[in-house]
Amino acid sequence: MSNIFTDEVKKHDLHKKWNNTKKEAYLYQKLSDNKVQCQLCPRMCKIAQGQTGFCKVRKNIKGTLYTQNYGKATHVTVEKIEAEAVFHYMPGSKILSLGNFGCNLDCDYCQNWVYSQFQYTPESSIKEYSSEKVIEIALAENIPILSWTYNDPAVWFEFVIDTAKKAKKYGIKNLFKSAFFLTPEAVKMLVEVIDVFAISIKAMDEAYYTKFTKGWLGPVLENTKIIHASGIHYEVSNLVVTELTNNNESYDRMIDFILKDLAPTTPVHFTRFHPDYKYTCVAQTPLEDVMNARKRAKDNGIVYPYVGNVFESDGLNTYCPKCNELLIERFGLSTYIKESFSKEDVLCNKCGTKLPVYLSREIQ
Repeated sequence: MSNIFTDEVKKHDLHKKWNNTKKEAYLYQKLSDNKVQCQLCPRMCKIAQGQTGFCKVRKNIKGTLYTQNYGKATHVTVEKIEAEAVFHYMPGSKILSLGNFGCNLDCDYCQNWVYSQFQYTPESSIKEYSSEKVIEIALAENIPILSWTYNDPAVWFEFVIDTAKKAKKYGIKNLFKSAFFLTPEAVKMLVEVIDVFAISIKAMDEAYYTKFTKGWLGPVLENTKIIHASGIHYEVSNLVVTELTNNNESYDRMIDFILKDLAPTTPVHFTRFHPDYKYTCVAQTPLEDVMNARKRAKDNGIVYPYVGNVFESDGLNTYCPKCNELLIERFGLSTYIKESFSKEDVLCNKCGTKLPVYLSREIQ
C-alpha cells in the first residue's frame, strides 16, 4: 500500500488558537484522577487530563470532556439526496450537506481522509457555524433536509443532536450518514431527532474491520438492527473495494444479513470504490463487480438492490418489484419520477403495487 500526502496538507498542532470550544460532551463518565471515559462509541476511551480520544476531537480539560468541533464545519454544500446513497426518501430533493472533522475509525481507503483524520485537516478549511445559521441557510434556499455526512457525523454528535432538534421545529428533516460505530445509547439519542439513516456497513468480516477500519463489526450490526426496529427509514450501503470485498463471498454475507436480520425490502447500495488515502495500489472497482453484487442480491430476494458511484446504469433505477415497470430513473444525481409511478398513492400505475418510497414534501 502507498501513503501519499500532498505538500499542501500537513499534520498540524491539534491545540491551535482556533480551538476555543467549551461545549461539554454528551455521553461520558467522570473517573478518578481527573480522567474521563467517553461513552459515545464502542472504544469507550479513557482519557487523561489534557488528552483526546481516538477521534482526536473530544478532549479532557480538567476532568470534563469537551467537544473540540462543536459549531465548526469544513463543508456546507447544496447537493441531491441521492449523493448519500438514499433512493427511497424524498427522491430528487435538495439537501444541505454538512461535514466536520475527526472520526472514530481510520479506514485505509477513506475517501474523506483529509477531514476524517483531523491531523491532516487544513486550519483554513474550518469555519464557524451555529445551529441557527445552518437552519437559516436551509430555509433561505428552500432545502428540506440537513444531511450530516462526509467525515462521519458520529464524532460531531452534540452539534448534530442540538441542530436537528431545532431544525425539526421548522419542518426540516435530518439525514444521518454514518459507519454507525456507536454505542446503543448514542443511537437511541439519534433516533429521537433523525428522520432517515444512511448506514455504511464496510464488510461482513470481523478481521477485515480490525485491519482496514481499525474498528470492529459487532456494534455496527447491532446498531443497524436498532434502527430497523425503530421504524425510521434507513438504507444500507456497502463500499465494494477492489481486491478486498469485490467477491461473491463478501456479497453473500451482506445479503444474508439483510435477509435474516433486517428485511428484504431494505434498499441496499453496492458502491464503487476509487483509490485513496493509504489504499492506492489498485484500480477503481470494475462496474461489472457492483452489477454482479446487485444481481446476486436480487436473485436471493433483496427487493431493492442498487449500485453507487456510477453515472448511468440500470442498477440506479427503481423498478416495480412485481411487474418490473420502470418507476424512477436516475442519471448520476438527476432523478426522474416516471408517469408509471403514482406520486399521490406511491404505487405502480401498471399493476397497483405499493412501494416503500417517501416522496418530497414542502417545508411546513
